[in-house]
Amino acid sequence: MDASKPTLKQKAWRGIKEYFAISLYLWVIFGLFVIYQSVILAQHGIPYAMHGFALINALALAKVMLVAREFNFADNFKDAPLIVPTLFKSAAFAVILGCFKILEAVGVGWYRGRSVSESITEVGGGTVEGILVLIALLGVLLIPFFGFTELRRVFGEGKLERLFFTSRHPASAAE
Repeated sequence: MDASKPTLKQKAWRGIKEYFAISLYLWVIFGLFVIYQSVILAQHGIPYAMHGFALINALALAKVMLVAREFNFADNFKDAPLIVPTLFKSAAFAVILGCFKILEAVGVGWYRGRSVSESITEVGGGTVEGILVLIALLGVLLIPFFGFTELRRVFGEGKLERLFFTSRHPASAAE
């Protein structure tokens, strides 16, 4: 068997691991957004408990990110210094996630019988500035994620994960 070409089972397992890693990262980000929003609204006496949406959003948007990546979306600048593809992908995927967040708000609003303008208020307060701030926040929060993925691409499969997630104590080093 050719060691350089992964089997279908290996590809599927790798895809599942990537999906859950992206989902976990996005869930943490969206969960923190929800907690922050709850704290701010509680200061004004407004109850807010939409914590389940953070997980649903993370699962849905992780799939969007994987599909976009399969289509080589934002794969420009592979030979540029690592900061360039990292920042480019962070910005490009922030725009995609922002657009899907808007589509989600419109879809949920449509289901609840609201107009598009009423539904968009769920995203950044419905103002252009609010939506742009949300996209900017997503872009900044995606920098570590894409920095890690770009480093993994350069170092090779598994090497960066071993550096981050295995002990470097001299007694446990097998190399």
